[in-house]
Amino acid sequence: MITETYQYLASDTILCDLLNHQPHLKSHKIFFGRPQNIYNNPKLVNDKGTFIDFPYLVYNVVPLVSNVVTSEYRVRLTLVVQDEFELKKITKRLVELLDFTKREVYRPSNKIKDTIILQSQLLAGGNFLFHEEEKLFEQTQDFLVKVKG
Repeated sequence: MITETYQYLASDTILCDLLNHQPHLKSHKIFFGRPQNIYNNPKLVNDKGTFIDFPYLVYNVVPLVSNVVTSEYRVRLTLVVQDEFELKKITKRLVELLDFTKREVYRPSNKIKDTIILQSQLLAGGNFLFHEEEKLFEQTQDFLVKVKG
């Protein structure tokens, strides 16, 4: 489900344009777990080794039931940006992509390899932070995702 989540997010050209996610140009902006300087480019990290190529998206996938094979997952998305206007545009697109209760939007195919995303919806909760020292906005959203395959 980790790979399928990445492929689904990366297959959306609108989201990739908003994030400037272009793997073919060595510009990765969608990460599992934590942001990574994949190509060891010194321009992408500060002197403390913190990833500073904004905006970027970090996702985590957790099965809702542990110790059993399940088809339900919590997908947590954390978006980090420097501009509030950018935050709103990217957040709107993420909700369009992952909240299937919103019917009238363009989405990439919900079939990834042998997995089909049957249902996905925004869960209550999440958080919004502004880091004063770094001048960064951080927004976390949780989605309930049901898959088959």
